[in-house]
Amino acid sequence: MRGRVTLFWIFLAVTVGFGLFHVKYKVQALEDDLRRLNAAITEEQEQLHVLAAEWAHLNRPDRLETLARRHTKLAPAGAEQIGTVKTIPFPDPPDTMASQSGPDPSKAAQP
Repeated sequence: MRGRVTLFWIFLAVTVGFGLFHVKYKVQALEDDLRRLNAAITEEQEQLHVLAAEWAHLNRPDRLETLARRHTKLAPAGAEQIGTVKTIPFPDPPDTMASQSGPDPSKAAQP
């Protein structure tokens, strides 16, 4: 009986030791992955900062104005280009009363 108990405790100690060994190396592998991911995140953040700086440089108003003048024929609106609402050609509204009443009764009475 004493031999079985001793064998059980030895087996338990070996199993726990193997489990701790396995967990230790698993944790080390996960920490390495975490370090790698943190380094990648830091690199991406630095690249984002560089891109934001480039974007701010490329979107300077004086640079955009120069490019717009060079590549387009746009100019500020002049006073002669601004009109009034009266000068807008609106289409005539349809006669809604005639379309809702149905056929003309005077035409239906003629044979």
